[in-house]
Amino acid sequence: MKKVYTFVMRIFLYIGKFLLQGLYFFLKLFPIQKKVVMLSRQSNKPSLDFELIQKEIKKRDKDIKIEILCKTLKKSFKERIKYCFYIFKCMYHLATSRVCITDGYSIPISLLKHKKKLEVIQIWHASGAIKKFGYQSLGKKEGRGKKVAKIMNMHKHYSHVVAPSKKTAKFYMEAFGVKEKNIIINRLPRVDYIMEPLKKEILEKFYKDYPIYKDKSKKIILYIPTYRKNFDSSAVVKRIVDNIDFNNFLFMLRLHPLDKNNGTKQYCIKKKYSTYDLLKIADYIITDYSAVAFEASLLLKPLYFYVYDIEKYQQSRGLNIDLLKEMRFCTSKDIRIILNQIKVNQYNFKKLEKWKKDYMGKYEYGKDTKKLVDFIFEYLDGKVKNEEKNIKHIKKEYMVKENS
Repeated sequence: MKKVYTFVMRIFLYIGKFLLQGLYFFLKLFPIQKKVVMLSRQSNKPSLDFELIQKEIKKRDKDIKIEILCKTLKKSFKERIKYCFYIFKCMYHLATSRVCITDGYSIPISLLKHKKKLEVIQIWHASGAIKKFGYQSLGKKEGRGKKVAKIMNMHKHYSHVVAPSKKTAKFYMEAFGVKEKNIIINRLPRVDYIMEPLKKEILEKFYKDYPIYKDKSKKIILYIPTYRKNFDSSAVVKRIVDNIDFNNFLFMLRLHPLDKNNGTKQYCIKKKYSTYDLLKIADYIITDYSAVAFEASLLLKPLYFYVYDIEKYQQSRGLNIDLLKEMRFCTSKDIRIILNQIKVNQYNFKKLEKWKKDYMGKYEYGKDTKKLVDFIFEYLDGKVKNEEKNIKHIKKEYMVKENS
């Protein structure tokens, strides 16, 4: 029965693909506008990266049109129908825009054949990749199926992919199936926000909602695990909580929205406080395979990796970085070892500094958004009319010069 269902679904995907391509052919008859479209299915509202890019573009030229389309794909039949209309809207803006920015896999971007003048920039929604993804994890338990990925043209049609460092670029080339010439070395715009001091009004609101964290005699431990499919983190979080010395420490939790946590919710912080704000508030950060580790390293706060299931995760998803080797001084399968290291308060910041430099490059205060928008304007201003002819200029300016 499962094989029949899979076969029917593939036929349905092929038919849908054919119909969308037919409709898109006519939409491409509309003229190109001086417009930037940003697409995401990571959430239903613009990310901080999208907001910062929009603000910088508008600061330079208020006449440039900007369309931000964000919508998650839900499983119910009603929501899938709504998503189809959302895709039609995306198709129109892709057909009439000069630049498209996306932060994940996008059906209309990968599935359709676009105008040659459309510049598609994949910025990705994470500042790196400890875990494998995209083409790196095809066929694995936590990855995509090979046949469906082929039908859906997974991660196709990117003109350029943004990577924070040359080391990360190698992972992205594998994951997105792109060549070195398609890589732009630049951190995400959010890095500019992360490196700013926490705003006083945000901290005051946080203390009002969570007065317990105002106690300066206790240090705050923040746990941010990666997303795992169909996973309930309750037992893992309980294991951490049961071993924390609450006489000297406080605990905060930031889980993925799809995490099926059925317990220990009292430690979860409201979504109105971003993960980036929590990184600034916390004194110690514990994660596992989440890319938040790269962003946390920018703040040079003690960072730990709790990898209780590393062998199993390596099989089901795969890892780009051997944490037990590269960050062994702060990585353990046993949470008691990590919490004891925190209690002793001894940390190798020199090795953390190297990790930061390897995967996030050398930070220039307030420059990441500006540099990315500089690149976008190369296309909006029409400076790049023939990419093959001008690739040397682009490569010299944005791809080769990494701040390291």
